[in-house]
Amino acid sequence: MTKSSPAAQLHPVGAGAYAWIGADGDSNAGAVDTGDSLLVIDTQQNESLARSFRAALADQLGKPVRAVVNTHYHLDHVAGNAVFAGEVPIIAHERTAEAFATLLGANGGRGWTVTDLPTKSALCYGENFSDLVANDAAARAEADHRLSEPGYERITIVPPTHTFSDRFAFHLADEVVRLGYFGPAHCDGDVVVHLERAKVLFLGDLFVHGRFPWIGDCDLDGWIRVLDTVLTFEIDTVIPGHGPPASLRELGKFRDLLTALRDAVATAIGSGASEDTAARDVRLPRYETMPRYPEWIGANVRSAYRHLRGRRRG
Repeated sequence: MTKSSPAAQLHPVGAGAYAWIGADGDSNAGAVDTGDSLLVIDTQQNESLARSFRAALADQLGKPVRAVVNTHYHLDHVAGNAVFAGEVPIIAHERTAEAFATLLGANGGRGWTVTDLPTKSALCYGENFSDLVANDAAARAEADHRLSEPGYERITIVPPTHTFSDRFAFHLADEVVRLGYFGPAHCDGDVVVHLERAKVLFLGDLFVHGRFPWIGDCDLDGWIRVLDTVLTFEIDTVIPGHGPPASLRELGKFRDLLTALRDAVATAIGSGASEDTAARDVRLPRYETMPRYPEWIGANVRSAYRHLRGRRRG
């Protein structure tokens, strides 16, 4: 995940809105110009990348950071919190804070240092990661490789300092930035960041653009419902959690991918297929040329199978 590629840079994506697009599909982040300061959206997947992101904000925008928003709890979007912590509030949905406490234990808000691979994997891919890939060498190898690169030996997770349960808004002079929670989806705690006047959305990993997604411990039906809601917004630009900026048209295609996966697995269940049989046999030919499809399809089928059967674990 750590790259030195110059492709990681800050792009204007709307009036007062900027996206930090990760190199080679690394996680994205963003910033909103509030007038005299910046609102930061996600903080990158390790502290080195977070420092590069913050330096770019200082060099190109030259304003202090007012607050940080975490779109969800996954490591590749929050491991840079430590670079901003102590100076500004870190805002997230209350279930993001609960996820950290569940996976890492209580610590009074001081943060955790994580060095072991299983915990890093659970933080990055979801609590059920080890179950999903127990018999999937390709998926396990992909995740292990990514979390063993330089910069991931010691990960410091700093939790949010402020949480909300439903809606939160920043009312700026020329913009309203709304943070919305629409229920369990890609994980439990996904925040939609909506810039009303700029017509820009930051979706975190509710949207992955240009590669096959990892769905992990998702609520698949909830995820599809959230995207159906978002697709009714009046939006010009959508910033995914990974990949280049897109439009609602591309977001609709991603919703269709999730729907195709759900429907294919539902058909397998209806025919009496076991989870192992479904993971072996269910395929999505329309999407098989996408990057990460070979590594993730089997585990994603297992995740969808468990969701549709009403359980998260095998």
